[in-house]
Amino acid sequence: MDIVRSGPGHPAADFNRGLQCCDAATGFPQILAAAEKGCARAQFLVGFAHQTGEGAPLDYRLAACWYQRAAGAGDAHAIANLAVMSLLGQGTPIDDLDAYTWTQSAVGLGEDWLRPALKVLEYRLSGRRSADEQSVLEALAPRKPVFVPCTSPECDLSRCPNA
Repeated sequence: MDIVRSGPGHPAADFNRGLQCCDAATGFPQILAAAEKGCARAQFLVGFAHQTGEGAPLDYRLAACWYQRAAGAGDAHAIANLAVMSLLGQGTPIDDLDAYTWTQSAVGLGEDWLRPALKVLEYRLSGRRSADEQSVLEALAPRKPVFVPCTSPECDLSRCPNA
């Protein structure tokens, strides 16, 4: 694997430097720099940091903003975590219709771990309650995939081909 090591203005270089840090707080400035330059994987990670408080201050509003940027580039992980935020009311009141839309999109993109939440939302939107709703909601948590260093010189585009 040929890791991109371009100079300090290249999103892939910033992303890779951030991944190499020993902890989330130390790597956050590099990940943020890559996110600001349009790297969708970095945008997801900035959202995750703010949603969980890992490496950045806990701030659901900022998390949603960064996830929406990554989701706009087609990032399924960001779409899935937006679904969780909407379903649990993180940063906004609980919105079943919004959560259903995000969840359905995420499941369609392969985020199968959200299928039980989709069922719960289908029940809610039909005016019923699912028997396992409480256990499904308690199991929901933001998910963070394991990212490998970027190998694409095209990472200055909004969507990384190696995502």
